[in-house]
Amino acid sequence: MRKVGVLMGAPETTVFGRAVAPTTALGEVCFHCGELCARGRSWRLSVDDREVSLCCPGCLAATTAIHDLGLSAYYLHRERYGPRPNRDGLSAEHNSVYDDALMLARFATLAGDISSADLTLAGMNCAACAWLLESRLARCAGVESFEVNFATRRARVSWRAADTGLSRILDAVAALGYDARPFTPDARRAQLELERGSLLRALGVAALFGMQVMMIAFAFYTGGIDPAMQRFLRWTSLVLSVPVVTYCALPFYRSACHALRAGSLVMEVPVSVAIVLAYSGSVWNTWFDQDAVYYDSVAMFVTLLLASRFLEMRARAAASVQLETFAALVPDSACRVIVSSRGERFETVPAMRLVAGDQVLVRAGERMPADGLVVSGVSALDEAILTGESLPQTRGPGARVLGGSVNLESSLRVVVSAVAADSFAGHLAQLVSAATQTRPTSLAFSAQAARWFVAAVLLVGLATALFWSLHDSARWFSITLAVLVVSCPCALAIAVPAALAAAHARLLGAGIAVLDGRALEVLAKVTDCVFDKTGTLTTGQLTLRAVVCTGDAEPGTVLAIATALAQTSNHPIARALRSAPVLDSGVSIDDCASVTGAGLTGRWAGGQVALGSAAFMASFGVPVPQSPLTSAQTSGQEAWLLHDVQLLARFEFDDSLREDAPAVLQGLRQHDYNTLIMSGDREVAVAHIASRCGGISYFANRTPADKSASVAALQREGRVVLMVGDGVNDAPVLAQADVSIAMADSASSTRQQASILLLTPALAAIPRALNMARAARQVMRQNLCWAVLYNLIALPLAATGLLAPWAAALGMSVSSLVVVLNALRLLRA
Repeated sequence: MRKVGVLMGAPETTVFGRAVAPTTALGEVCFHCGELCARGRSWRLSVDDREVSLCCPGCLAATTAIHDLGLSAYYLHRERYGPRPNRDGLSAEHNSVYDDALMLARFATLAGDISSADLTLAGMNCAACAWLLESRLARCAGVESFEVNFATRRARVSWRAADTGLSRILDAVAALGYDARPFTPDARRAQLELERGSLLRALGVAALFGMQVMMIAFAFYTGGIDPAMQRFLRWTSLVLSVPVVTYCALPFYRSACHALRAGSLVMEVPVSVAIVLAYSGSVWNTWFDQDAVYYDSVAMFVTLLLASRFLEMRARAAASVQLETFAALVPDSACRVIVSSRGERFETVPAMRLVAGDQVLVRAGERMPADGLVVSGVSALDEAILTGESLPQTRGPGARVLGGSVNLESSLRVVVSAVAADSFAGHLAQLVSAATQTRPTSLAFSAQAARWFVAAVLLVGLATALFWSLHDSARWFSITLAVLVVSCPCALAIAVPAALAAAHARLLGAGIAVLDGRALEVLAKVTDCVFDKTGTLTTGQLTLRAVVCTGDAEPGTVLAIATALAQTSNHPIARALRSAPVLDSGVSIDDCASVTGAGLTGRWAGGQVALGSAAFMASFGVPVPQSPLTSAQTSGQEAWLLHDVQLLARFEFDDSLREDAPAVLQGLRQHDYNTLIMSGDREVAVAHIASRCGGISYFANRTPADKSASVAALQREGRVVLMVGDGVNDAPVLAQADVSIAMADSASSTRQQASILLLTPALAAIPRALNMARAARQVMRQNLCWAVLYNLIALPLAATGLLAPWAAALGMSVSSLVVVLNALRLLRA
């Protein structure tokens, strides 16, 4: 960028260390923001060998910064003009408040020395804005990442607190002309409510005045009105239509002007042309008392178009509002337990001040302030909003609890394990929010097709006007108007996004969170469903299957001894024994001890008792007889009980199969999905589960690398693979699969790799997701086919003069409403 000489002695302005002179200009458009430059006050710069005008120091500074950073490509690819920065400059001293520790704790999370926060962005007009912001902020010292979600006008930023502060990041955004502020769910809901209120007011005004105009038009259609009354009614319609074509249609004009200034075509362009043409032509005919007027067509066109937009906004907002509930679940305060040498005391602290390791008291009726483990107490928790589980879940010592769940019965003491964004609710909100940053192929195709269609509509309208002006000059205006109105590409533009928004909202309401914007498209094409075993088809929790006595003791006695020993351990086998019904509860074990990786020991009835594996029994010099656990009738988990040198019993355990697993896997197979189990467990255990699921094909003893290789082999055969898993070792194969589903209690790394997360432990959610994916694909195809078919029929009718403008307005609006209402069917699917 080079300096341009001073013209007419105007004073110089210094920006970023260089002098730039304002020049005299009249009616020039600002290169950066598109607004008219003030008379006699504009600034001129050379950008990539092109001299441009700028309206104010703010635009001047933003353009200079963009060029000096080597990001001038932004101006080539933007669809609309950029935002106008602060006229008084880009100073943002007020941003320094966001570096305060207490303020930062409200919306930022800290992991090591990396801080992260969500920002709301104002002034973004197109995808080029997102590219510009990401490219600029990536070069800021201390910024680890800056990811923009254009659809929601939000950004996720991570930075090294030792190298930079949030205020500097906000200043860098402001230097480009955008306004960034920390995001809060309340702000998002307020924004949605503001948009809804604005659109609803415009729709109400259009409907109110439109009804009056339509009543007058009905009088014209019935006939029998004397000329003087006709003139009066025309002037009345003209006045009543003013609010409709000004206030109500203003959003269409703004969008069209921005697009045209940026050299782009959007559907608002033919809409605006049709409104202005119809109203101005009607005013002309009213003034000179000539031909027909089209006030009723204008009113109907604007009203029905606003109605379709309102329905579309509701479909999109349904998912957005539901997502924000995750971030709003955690209460503002918590009761922290302080333990000292003088005893315990309780203090109420902000929930955001909790850290891992803190102990909190959660009373009946309160929400959990964070994820954690129960230390003491037993109560029922309502986790419906988090996991989709409708029934209260009983939680006792050692059980995991989720932040945001409601404690229903009695007080619990909980040790905090994760807070804020690291908690289940926070992490889920981040994952689902990130899903909107991916653009499905069908959505990109729909948007591109709509842009080409706008160009085609304008060309057809021009050709129609030329043709009829030569062949029947009295009809050219009404026919051209009908062409522009009837062929508005609204239905085509919203055909796909309306269906996707409705499908995502419905799935989320059913406990299925879509984490990848492309997931539904791929899910509709799935041919193979691959399931992990442990924690996916099974609960991951052992249950006692059988007690086999090998000595003289009774089954009730040996179970009581084993259960008493198990009280000191949190091993899965110990937990299974503790949950088993015990008839003899009077057994007492002394000197209980745990031998890591082997078993438990203690003293009972004057002798030593031990509980553990066959190898543990051998360490006491006691031989263990051959176990029948090679049979496919058991999962292969066992433990032995020893008293002195005599074996008392063998305990057989099963990893509990989820109740709906057999029905789900059989149902998938019956619907022509190739269904199989792929597990790293022993073959006897995997075979047992496969047989209980109806003889499903399986692969056992598979390492994570083996699983990925097996899925890749299926993909090379042209198969589309769905992988369902839950453990850390499932993360590689989830990433390898075409689409993947993680269980509700999956490891964090597994959730990161999954395309879809189940919020409910029920496997029945998987066929629901598959059904919804197919239904959404069908609705999208129906919408696109309807939009194309409608235009193929309506456009020739309008171009040949067989369709009146009012009928064209009705047809266009009905076509858009059909698309939206068809998409909304998915909310009830």
